[in-house]
Order: sequence, then C-alpha cells, then structure tokens
Amino acid sequence: MKQAISSFIGGIKGWKRSKKVFTAIIALIAIIAVKVLSAQFLYTEIGYKPVETDEEFRMALSVSPFTATGFEKGYTYEYEGRQITNIEELEQLYIDKGATEMYVRIATKRHVTDKDETDGVVDTNANVHTFDQAIELCKLAAKLNIPINPEVMCAYTYMDMETQQAPRFDEYPEIYALQNGKDWSELSLEEIETVLYAYGKFLATEILNTGCTVDNWNLGNEANFGFAGVSLGLKTAVNPKLENVADFARYVAPLFAPSWLEKNIWQYNAKEFAAVKAGILDAYNELGIDSSNVKFSTHIATVVMTPNACARYFNCLAKNGYQVDTAGISYYPSAPSMYMDSSILFKKTVMTINKKCGVPVFIGEFSYPSGEMSGAFAGWNKATKGYANTEEGQAAIYKDVVEWGKTHGVIGIRYWAADYEDWGTMPMFNFDENKHGTPKEILLLNIK
Repeated sequence: MKQAISSFIGGIKGWKRSKKVFTAIIALIAIIAVKVLSAQFLYTEIGYKPVETDEEFRMALSVSPFTATGFEKGYTYEYEGRQITNIEELEQLYIDKGATEMYVRIATKRHVTDKDETDGVVDTNANVHTFDQAIELCKLAAKLNIPINPEVMCAYTYMDMETQQAPRFDEYPEIYALQNGKDWSELSLEEIETVLYAYGKFLATEILNTGCTVDNWNLGNEANFGFAGVSLGLKTAVNPKLENVADFARYVAPLFAPSWLEKNIWQYNAKEFAAVKAGILDAYNELGIDSSNVKFSTHIATVVMTPNACARYFNCLAKNGYQVDTAGISYYPSAPSMYMDSSILFKKTVMTINKKCGVPVFIGEFSYPSGEMSGAFAGWNKATKGYANTEEGQAAIYKDVVEWGKTHGVIGIRYWAADYEDWGTMPMFNFDENKHGTPKEILLLNIK
C-alpha cells in the first residue's frame, strides 16, 4: 500500500502545471459538492441553545408597498362579513389578527411621477416606494397607534439580491449639495458616508415628526451583494472592480468565495450602514426622543447562501462597524434553493446565526403558495416536505414556522404582500374578477 501511494504521488509530481491546477480545482469542487450534499440531510439540534432575548415576538403582518395603489385600482376585501375599502381598514384588520407593527419600504425617489419608468425604461417599482408614500404610511401608523418598521433601501427605486440601483438625492437639495457636483459612482467611501449620514438624519426626522413610533430600523433589502451603490455590478469609485463582475457571481460567490464578498463588498457596506444609523440616532437626539431601546437590522436573502455564509455576512458587518441587533432574512420555502428541503436550510441558518453571531433572527419576508405559481414566479412551485401547495399547506407552514421560531431564536415574521393579487397564489386572499379579496384559511387562523 505504501509503495502504491508513493508511486501515485510520484506520478502527480510529473504532471504539467496546468494539469495540476485543473485537477486541484476539480478536487475542490468535488469536496464542496460533497459537503453541500451531505448538509442536505444532516440536521440536529444537539448542543444548540437559542439566543436569549426579552423582545416580544413581532407579528409583522402589514399592508405592503402595493396596497395603496391596489385600492386606487379598485381592489376591495372582506373578512367574515366585514367590508374593507381603504388602507386604514385593512391595516386595522391585520392588527385585529395580531399584528404588532406596520411596515414601509423606502427608496430615495421622493415624489410619485406620471409614468412607471426610470430613465425611460419601464420600472414597476418606480412609484410604490417613494418618500412621500412612506410618510403617509407613517402617519397611518401614528393614527392606529402601532409601531412601524422602515426598510431604508438607499436605492433610487428598488434593490434586492438580484438587482440594485444606486441612490439619487437630486430631489433633496441640501443632501445633494454634499456630493459637490459628483455622480454617486465617483464618490469615495468617506464622501458616501457623509451623504448617507445626512440622509439618515433627514429621513428619521421626517418619519418621527409624523408622530409614529419606530422600534426597529431595517437598512437595505436583501443586501447580500451590496448597499447604497457599493454593489456587485455597479460602477463605484469605492471598488472599481465591482462594475464588471458577472451576475452569476451572486449564485457562486456565497458558496465558493465568501471571503471575496467580505473583502470587496461587505466591509464597505458595513461603514455605509453605520453612517445611516448614526444619522438616524442623531435625529432622535435632536428631537428629544429616547433611542436607548431602538434596534437596527439588515436583511438578506437566504436561497443563495449557506448557513455559514449568512453568519459570516453579519459578523463581517460587526467587525467593520455595524453590529446588528437582529439578523434579518428572507425565507421563501417554495423558491429554488441549494437545499432540497428548504426547511432544513432555514432552520440551520437560524441556529448558525444564533450561535456564531449571538443575535436573534427576524424573518423579514415569508410567504408560501396555496396553488400553482405562474408568470415571473413560475419557478416558485417547490413543495416543502409535509406542506402541499394548497390553502391548508399554506396555513400549516406559516403556523409551524412561527411556533418553531418562538423557541429557536426567531423574534418575528413578516408575511410578505398578504393582499397583493399579482403575487400569484401567495397572498392571504383569493381574488375574483371584480378585484375583490376573500380570506384564505391562512388568514382565518388565530396566530399571535
């Protein structure tokens, strides 16, 4: 045996350098593939201890960015004989069903425009996340006496794990002046921090002046690959190499090269987050509002991440100046992911973040289909083990995720776009041809 091994090693030494490199790459891929495949089936809670927190579980069922425009288009709803014809009545229903906070997603675009376009290109997000619309939702939260959770994207109209725009501040003269005539892509990290601090202070001041309460601020929407213009695929003076990185890197870097993400994106984003946070906290101070219990989070998609990559993300932020109080994640069980059983990926992600980051998890986006998905989300039809894509399965998985989460370091969940018909079979309502929504089984549940 010893002679055979020696002969094998000797043979390798005789290979050309290119063959050695190729073989090493294949071997590395094989090792990682075996690791990923084995992780599909290895799940245990032995030795796991959830993060301790005194925070109340956040049932974040809320109107979405699309609800107001839905009512403008003629949508109506009902619940056990109760007729709902405006956004206030719908949010009140959610409160009656146990919601403990509202939600608002905010882009840097300030005002609604006539067309759903950005730079002449159709943009379905162009007029649903504006500052003006956000302020109206904050006023509603104040009226209904429910805290609101702002998601501060620092993108012009939209960002998520697949796409992102840099922020634009030309509609905010005092903030825009801080760019000194430069395009956002030309700014250094220090210059970006100056602008983001001012924006955070302005935004928080305007939001808090509506009389609403904010206990939790979320910075970024699925910010795995960038924030505020320092992002994979965007031109930025902070790291010029990001502009020409191929899109497929979003699907391979978390698995094969999380250290590259740490070095080239995450460390810079941490400083951007910290600048926005500093501005927000200074707004509290100047308004004389106590901020000692205010919490900050960042929200990432998990379908492209391993549990360890998620933990590395939040730890990298902490190492570079932005320690989250809560780790925000998206969990869409029926979406394509690297795990055959999405519930195992979800549970391992939560437990790994608890263990390695020492913070609880908030599920910032969750939903599950009650029937076949089609159109842009035709690929989101994967049934999770034990839960059919039916109304009963939709209700059961929501209930079970909440119950498991409450004993495993999860401090809240937001069911995403519960009243949005264009979300396929994901909403909590069925819709007829007259744009009228009636509750599915999931909404009839008493989950608190």
